[in-house]
Amino acid sequence: MEKILSLLTRISELYTIPQWIVNSGAIAICIILVAFPFVARYLMRPKYYKFRELILFKVLWRWKYKKGDIIGLWCYCPKCQNMLMVDDENCRSSESLQDKITFFVCPACGGHELGRLVGGDRRYVLSLVRREIWRYIREGTYNEVATATKEALEIYVQLEEAKAENSEDASSEPVENNATMSETESLESTELSAIGPEEHLPEPLHVNEAKEEPTPAVPISTKDEPKLSQEERSAEEIEAVMHEEEKEIKKDGV
Repeated sequence: MEKILSLLTRISELYTIPQWIVNSGAIAICIILVAFPFVARYLMRPKYYKFRELILFKVLWRWKYKKGDIIGLWCYCPKCQNMLMVDDENCRSSESLQDKITFFVCPACGGHELGRLVGGDRRYVLSLVRREIWRYIREGTYNEVATATKEALEIYVQLEEAKAENSEDASSEPVENNATMSETESLESTELSAIGPEEHLPEPLHVNEAKEEPTPAVPISTKDEPKLSQEERSAEEIEAVMHEEEKEIKKDGV
């Protein structure tokens, strides 16, 4: 270390360069030499190393690369981004492939099933996902798949935020209704308090106190007809009959 410092001081004295510039240059050269292998490895790695997410079988798969191999492959929930539980207990008891089912369950989302795969246990599922990843890499469509995966994850996030907002609105509605009811009750109480003790609202009329409708007056004739008794009417009729008989007798005698 002392030899390096003495060498740096000789260089600064020989070329009349400030000591701090020589020291900073030496430090920068050391950093470049140390970081060069890592930078070269990063620049020389394949382009498909950026492809590390994929939605397959209704779940999100994430992995890493090491020496050209896929490592750390596992499934995650596309909604909450938590690791999933894999249930493949029935694969051990059943012999037929159609009865072997692997379930993907998210404990953070209430333990609901997110997806399933028929044909084998978790090792079969992991091998199948690796095969699909390498197929996208060979075909050169991994960039399109990566962008589609990002867009799908953003849609999942937006849906979860919308559900959370709807739940908050639903929970706030009864509180607002209670607040409005309390406001109306307070207004009614203030109005009643403003009315004096002698001032009261008009009471409804009782049935007995209701006004009777005037009955229509019967029209009275201008001329009062004379009212005759039954005896006078019978006498007049007899006289009229006798008068007619006398007229007939006179006609017959003529």
